[in-house]
Amino acid sequence: MSYYIGIDIGGTFTDCAVLDDTGRIVTIAKSPTRKDDPDEGVINAVTAAARRMNIEPGALLKDCRFFIHGCTVATNAIVERKGVLTALVTTRGHEDAIFIGKASQKVAGRSERDMIHQSHLDKADPPIIARRHVIGISERIDSHGEVVVALNEDEIAQAIALLKREGVESVAISFLWSFVNTAHERRVQELIKKALPGLFVCASHELAPVLGEYERASTTVANAYVGPKLVGYIDRLESRLAKAGYRFPLLLAHCMGGLTTMQEVRSRPLLTLDSGPVSGVLGARFFGEVYGEPNIICADMGGTTFDVALIEQGRYILEEEPVIDRYTCLIPKVAVESIGAGGGSKVWIDENDLMRVGPQSAGAEPGPACYGNGGSDPTVTDVNLVLGYVSPEGFLGGEMKLDRESAERALDRVAASLGLGRMETAAGAFKIVNAHMADLMRRTSIDRGRDPRDFVLFAYGGAGAIHIAYLARELGISKIYVPSFATVFSALGMLTGGILHSAERSLSASFPVAPAAWRELGAVFEQLEHRLNDIFDQEEIEPAARRYQRYVQMKFRLQPRALPVLVNDSLDHDDAQEQLIAAFERQYSGLYGANASYRDAGVEIVKCRVDGSAATVLPKLVAEDIKSGADAAAAIVAQRDIYLTELDGYASAAIYAGERLRPGMKIAGPAVVERMGDTILLPTFASAQVDGFGNIVLNLASR
Repeated sequence: MSYYIGIDIGGTFTDCAVLDDTGRIVTIAKSPTRKDDPDEGVINAVTAAARRMNIEPGALLKDCRFFIHGCTVATNAIVERKGVLTALVTTRGHEDAIFIGKASQKVAGRSERDMIHQSHLDKADPPIIARRHVIGISERIDSHGEVVVALNEDEIAQAIALLKREGVESVAISFLWSFVNTAHERRVQELIKKALPGLFVCASHELAPVLGEYERASTTVANAYVGPKLVGYIDRLESRLAKAGYRFPLLLAHCMGGLTTMQEVRSRPLLTLDSGPVSGVLGARFFGEVYGEPNIICADMGGTTFDVALIEQGRYILEEEPVIDRYTCLIPKVAVESIGAGGGSKVWIDENDLMRVGPQSAGAEPGPACYGNGGSDPTVTDVNLVLGYVSPEGFLGGEMKLDRESAERALDRVAASLGLGRMETAAGAFKIVNAHMADLMRRTSIDRGRDPRDFVLFAYGGAGAIHIAYLARELGISKIYVPSFATVFSALGMLTGGILHSAERSLSASFPVAPAAWRELGAVFEQLEHRLNDIFDQEEIEPAARRYQRYVQMKFRLQPRALPVLVNDSLDHDDAQEQLIAAFERQYSGLYGANASYRDAGVEIVKCRVDGSAATVLPKLVAEDIKSGADAAAAIVAQRDIYLTELDGYASAAIYAGERLRPGMKIAGPAVVERMGDTILLPTFASAQVDGFGNIVLNLASR
């Protein structure tokens, strides 16, 4: 028997999902995340999974064929400004470009509310690189790739001396037009590596060989800033796994919605940004195909954040230029919007004596007050415990006991400041965090021109199922799927992704494209596929298993943003250009409205991209027969008074043990379903049925 393990590091818990070689989900497990030692948290999660399987951790790892990991090390390093001391080598005269940026950097990553209500908008502060560590080198290549000013190697020697003197740990190299002619960047890279062999060095032509001076520089600097942190972490983890018995290469989930190797991540650590939330979207797409649900709003509420993504017609949305903490990066990423609203989000009083929830989080250490680890601030988990939704004895399937008295004391301090009662304060905090999450779901759907009533809701993450019925009601969504393994859904989702690599290159052309330029487009696609084939060869992926998709980035003339258009057909027939324009117009109209497209403005190609994929094992879901008349009363383990905000008071709720529920059983609210790792709250306006896969499907009454 071979096993497949998926690991997702969250802000509060590290999640583990185990499949066998038939695709059967064997077990799931959770362990507190170790921020100071994340690889220890991974080992602890694997140990917990092995314990649930009644085998030794070494035996599980020895029989593991694929160990797949998604982590937050790179994201946290940027957001928390805990990367390494980084320098940038760039073209002389352009040293301030990364600080000047563009006017759009002031609003990059900000919500519309932030932009409206702030009188002064700043750029990234503090910046991830100091001005004294930006080094200008005399060199110049023009837009045709011709050398205008030769590379000054004496200045490179001086730069190397400065890097050594300042104790710099990582270097980014980004010259003008280097993606047209890479010679200068490659030479500087060679000289720095030779003189300072321990340094992490990356060049823009390797990461983002496309147009855009500021974006290319910010991408390269961000990659350098997080590189040593991430590479050090995955090297330590790989070593620990090998010592514990794992015998195969470690695979990592990445932001484009697939898996990649240690080798690629060592040079492109930015690929791991948001890999956990992205993996949850993959899982939702997989389940959506099983259910025949092409339009899905994905809602993931963990311990630290609430993440939302959209799947439309079976496809997720890909951000071509995602913003990571105010920095625009030229690494495509599955579009996931996040706010600080999780089970660990703190309830606090602001300077105006108003109650707020989040974005600050208690994390795993010390965690919510009810964890009993020294935390004194009330959190959303404490609120849910006090309102009666969470059982002190049933948390994490009974593996972790919660201290209700500590939660009450923490909330009482906030209540006293507000002049309110304990339950009134808890109910208020519950409403506030729900409002924050509903607003994010509106921005993800309505702000993109999508009606949430045309979608179903997939709810996962350890904390989400308590709140999800209220969020769905707010947006007019009538059906909610809560997977049976919702608590580790992202870890499970990364097992559905398959190997995925991407390569891209700038190419500028206007329609109608001249024959020579059109032939160049085909040649560029072939070159990119050849580059991906080399990577697949290194990974020993069989040629027959490789799949390629070609895209061109297209836009109307003078517009700043381009859309990726899938090239489905050959470029060699007479109507190829017209078909490509028509595909672009359909996509543009679908995004901006039926009358928004205006071909007379002129249509341009900006760049080309090829995605190469290879499938791995997929979970095999076998539905049980649904028995009519199955009585859920057999799964009731208690009756408990819970406080419901729609009633502004208490109601008696049946408490169901999730492991006792069987396909076909129906539940009417108010009720609570307790499962390993999550709790599902059914308010008075919700009912539910267990389907053949053991997932719980909620239906909401019309308002």
